[in-house]
Amino acid sequence: MRNRAVSTTLGYALTLGITTLLITGLLVGMGGFIEDQRERAIRSELEVVGQQLAADVEAGDRFVGAGDTDFAVQRSLPNDVVGVSYRISVGGGGTDTYLRLSTSNPAVTVEVDMALTASIAETTVTGGQVVVTYDAGSGNLEVRSDA
Repeated sequence: MRNRAVSTTLGYALTLGITTLLITGLLVGMGGFIEDQRERAIRSELEVVGQQLAADVEAGDRFVGAGDTDFAVQRSLPNDVVGVSYRISVGGGGTDTYLRLSTSNPAVTVEVDMALTASIAETTVTGGQVVVTYDAGSGNLEVRSDA
C-alpha cells in the first residue's frame, strides 16, 4: 500500500518538472521570435519614414533646379518607431546621396537612396519636426531639426 502513495507523488513531481521544462522552452523560443518581429516592424517603419523624407528632399532639389532657392519643406516625422528613438543621417554626394535611418537598441539601419542634382550638406537629425531648406551661402540643400 505504501508504494501507491509514492507512485502518485513521484508522478505528480515528474509531471510538474516536465511541464516546467516545456513552458520554459516555449518562452525562450518565443522570446527570439518576438524580438525578430520587433526588428522587422522597426525596419518597416524606418523605410516608410525614409521614403517620406527622401520625397521632401527631392522636392527641394526640384525647387533649386527651377531657380527657387527661398523655400522650406517641413515634415512632421514620428519621434520614435515602435517605441525606439532613431537618427537620420544625410550622406554621400553627387549621384550617391542617401538617408541612413538607424536605431541603437535593437541595432537596425535602413538606407534610402536619393537622386539629386543639387549638393546636400551631410547632417544628422533625430525624428520629429524636420525641415528641408537651401543654404545659398554654401550652395547646399540642408535637412535640419525644426524643434
